[in-house]
Amino acid sequence: MRVHVVANLRARGLSIPGDRLERLRDICRGRATVHETRSVSELGGVMREVVTHQADLLILAGGDGTFMSGVSALAPHVAEGRWPRLGLLPMGTVGTVARNLGDRRRPDVLLREWLDAPRAAHAVPRPTLRVRARRNGAEEERIGFIVGTGLVARFFELYEAGGAGGIPLAGKLVARIFAESFTGGPMARRVLTPIPCELEVDGERRPLEGVSLLCAAVVRDLGLGMKVCYRAAEHPDRFHLVASGLPPSKLGPRAPLVMMGRSIGGENHVDDLVGRFVVRFPGGVGPYVLDGDSFQAESFEVSAGPLIPIVAPG
Repeated sequence: MRVHVVANLRARGLSIPGDRLERLRDICRGRATVHETRSVSELGGVMREVVTHQADLLILAGGDGTFMSGVSALAPHVAEGRWPRLGLLPMGTVGTVARNLGDRRRPDVLLREWLDAPRAAHAVPRPTLRVRARRNGAEEERIGFIVGTGLVARFFELYEAGGAGGIPLAGKLVARIFAESFTGGPMARRVLTPIPCELEVDGERRPLEGVSLLCAAVVRDLGLGMKVCYRAAEHPDRFHLVASGLPPSKLGPRAPLVMMGRSIGGENHVDDLVGRFVVRFPGGVGPYVLDGDSFQAESFEVSAGPLIPIVAPG
């Protein structure tokens, strides 16, 4: 078996001095080829090597951004239908994607199990999103699992400014935003006020002049039990898109519906399985987030990405 491990040394679990990186190296020694990376720019060469050596199992160690960047870098080098099995080893701050698609045991336990019996690592085809973003005449393409703008982008601005402190910080921010949505507090206004943009869904322009919430995903739980895209992964070629232009005073109080996996509703809202959508920011560039990583673009287009084999629990 040809097993490769790509370890993002900037991921929270591997960047902090300690024994987690040494433990990973020890577990892999003699059983897997380890590639330690410090920037996204290194991934293209690493993935070319992984494909050249015909890896049977590729393990990505890091956070949600690591998984997205790794899959995105791997895609151009993979012939159609010839993806290696992928193991998502959560060693970031939250690991939302891995929690949805993988096992919730400790990373070292998972890694030992996969390397002890790599042939037994059963993989399930999982849907993805293909995101094409345009800015200054250039286009960037990425493969991921959760994309959004509106409150998604504004929330991550606050989260990153606060030090990206994982679930405890995210929980505090969500609680404060929810409370302030009833009183018109400054944080709720900053996060929930609609961002001006145009939305086109499956070739049809939608009557929204801006979005306070826009999220598309192929996983149901977007973190902290938020099931915005409660129909995610129902269809391999379509994904769940939810978009709303509701103001803070109406959007915030609907958070309990999201926790229950129900539609938030509201005038002109979008809540459906779709095959493609485009967001355009008429004022220039606007923010969007893909798997926890923040970007800026003049527009971005989302369509169904490739089915990729991800190692399943058990």
